[in-house]
Amino acid sequence: MALKNSKLRHLIRQKPKWNNLPTKAVRVPECFINEITAYAHSLDHNPNHNTQIPRWLGIKPSISKLGWAVIEGEPTEEPSMVDFGLIETDSHDSLPYRLGEIETDLREILVEYQAKNIAIEQPFIQAEYPSMTKLLQVLGVLNLVAYRHGCLPIMIYPATWKSNLDHPRAEREDLTAIVEELFDLQSILLNQEVDAIAIAYTAWCGLGQTS
Repeated sequence: MALKNSKLRHLIRQKPKWNNLPTKAVRVPECFINEITAYAHSLDHNPNHNTQIPRWLGIKPSISKLGWAVIEGEPTEEPSMVDFGLIETDSHDSLPYRLGEIETDLREILVEYQAKNIAIEQPFIQAEYPSMTKLLQVLGVLNLVAYRHGCLPIMIYPATWKSNLDHPRAEREDLTAIVEELFDLQSILLNQEVDAIAIAYTAWCGLGQTS
């Protein structure tokens, strides 16, 4: 997949150092570090250790229109799009019901696409906005679903995934164009879908941190 836009040329050089993701920092006796690292690398480069292509589920949290995207790809290759979409809830329904809808739909997505890695946007919390209370509860549901799925989600700030594509204050039109060209998408994407794809891609690049 050729990247024609000059802004995209730097993206293909961002490759994770490990084949099996996500990674996690652990505390071990210092005298064993070299041996443990060497053993981990031997497992990581063993083609028979894990033959499944890494899949990432990216999530743009929202109580009304939650964006999600699944991408996959080996660290030595460019990732490809699996699917993307929205989880929508009705504002007339009670908050517990809407949270339940998000939980159910997200679990179905994980079962259908078998994504083993999850990346969630970490929004900046501003307590003075009432909508933040709902968003915090959505984040709680997302973390719970990820835990029950057997993984710790990677949290990614908006400035991080925007910088990974272009720069922290990139225009919405530029971000959409970059994502569409990066994954060769022809359809018109909604903002939440663009963000979810970018979040998944940024995690695939090895950025972000565990919650």
